[in-house]
Amino acid sequence: MLNDLLKKRFTTREWNEMKTVPYELIEGILQDIYDSPRKGGDTGVIVKLLTPSIEGTKLKKELLKITWCRDGDKAAVDKTGPIRLQGQLTAPYVFLFGTKDKDTDNDRQINSIVQTTIAMISAEEKGLNSGYCCCIEPEEVLASPINFYALSCLGVGYAEEPEKRSTAYTIDTEEWVEIIPDVKHMDMSNVIQGYPYGEPNERHKPSMPDMSIIV
Repeated sequence: MLNDLLKKRFTTREWNEMKTVPYELIEGILQDIYDSPRKGGDTGVIVKLLTPSIEGTKLKKELLKITWCRDGDKAAVDKTGPIRLQGQLTAPYVFLFGTKDKDTDNDRQINSIVQTTIAMISAEEKGLNSGYCCCIEPEEVLASPINFYALSCLGVGYAEEPEKRSTAYTIDTEEWVEIIPDVKHMDMSNVIQGYPYGEPNERHKPSMPDMSIIV
């Protein structure tokens, strides 16, 4: 069952806004995160959940303002390409994993990744889709109105249908944020697992024996 979920999962960047996520499913994810293993039993890593509420949406916009890139470079105002926003952060629900104050303890970073992965599996098991995002700087998030030292994050909701080849889709600046006026704001569409985002061999995965060392 778990392997079936892993084989069909893809990173969701484009969300189906017409389908409402039942909140009891989100509560179930929060419970699974709470029950997840923690290195050393440490409870320092907590969750900050951004919902579709007015305040939650406002904080998602703050995240978009500090995570965008242009021509592959973060916050590259002087580049010429479109503004690429992190579509994962436009999800109905965005889970942030981290601490209330600055914390660079390596164990906390490990625990945040473990909890994010548990949340991803939990969401997929419940028929939802997920978008993992680590293109964040914890100190920037802490200094922003979000006021949280975010080590990793996960968007959760229902996805638009994935494609066999990724294409750019436009993100509405009136609904979300406008970084630079009169410039296209976009992200890449959802892609079926196993299909490339760009060049045919861009995400080629070697066979399992080639990626396993068994002694």
